[in-house]
Amino acid sequence: MPLVLVHNDVVTNPDHAWDDVEGVRYHYPAKYQRKIITGEPFIYYRGVRRVGGRVGQNEYVGAGRIGAIWPDPNRPQGQRKAWYCAIEDFRRFSSPVAAKVDGVPLEDIPTNMWRDGVRSLPDAVYERIIQAADAQPVRASEPSASGLTIMAADNLIMPPAPVGRTTGKSSFRKSKQAKMVGDWAEGIALRYIIEQLQGATACTHRAGLGETPGWDIDYLDPDGVLQRVEVKGTISGAFTGVEITAGEMRAAKAHGNSYWLYLVAGCLTDTPKVQPIQNPAARLEAGQWTASPSVYSVKF
Repeated sequence: MPLVLVHNDVVTNPDHAWDDVEGVRYHYPAKYQRKIITGEPFIYYRGVRRVGGRVGQNEYVGAGRIGAIWPDPNRPQGQRKAWYCAIEDFRRFSSPVAAKVDGVPLEDIPTNMWRDGVRSLPDAVYERIIQAADAQPVRASEPSASGLTIMAADNLIMPPAPVGRTTGKSSFRKSKQAKMVGDWAEGIALRYIIEQLQGATACTHRAGLGETPGWDIDYLDPDGVLQRVEVKGTISGAFTGVEITAGEMRAAKAHGNSYWLYLVAGCLTDTPKVQPIQNPAARLEAGQWTASPSVYSVKF
């Protein structure tokens, strides 16, 4: 049966501060162990509290599928057991779906159940939310100039979940939003360079010009050295890996310290995060990261 996973922007009760990363993993107490099963579809629900003290509506913001499940290895002694599950096939809705229609909640549940972090969701309600999300207008591919906060981060790389049994093909297609997310992430990276890198000049969006030199953006640093930036975006809260083309890999190796990988997490939200990583090729050479061919483009 489909599930609702509660994932609030702001948590005021320390007892409810779980180690969730949107679109990557969900952390939960043992009391939900029997509900969360690998392969089950779910919908993210968030309450009214927003970052910066703002208040919004109760709403559904995305959907996915439960992946591998493993026990929390760092639970302090004396505390009850907790678990993690990986999130697969995550997609953020283009616009949130309101939890109430004309004042009537979509979920017909007792009042006390709204406090549960994990809830069962009837198939008919699940389909209604998915259909409502698909009917929403698609956001513009470029970030709005107002009401958007770009945050620097150094924690956007997450280890992958422990190997679990596969769940087969999902009903969600990642490619549906792939170009939108990629374009949006490049727009955020451009703003980050222009607004937050002091002394950066001649910033050029190569991908926006239809050029493919092996990076998306370049600019001159304060010393006049050309810096090259390859941008990767995700609607999730962090990355467990990225796809790099052969041309991008060649450019990364050729340009070393003047080549950057910009990770942009939280795409299509009001609070995207950017983590610049210098010389990704050096991390591969040092064995900190691994790379393997995954896709070949065959043309006739």
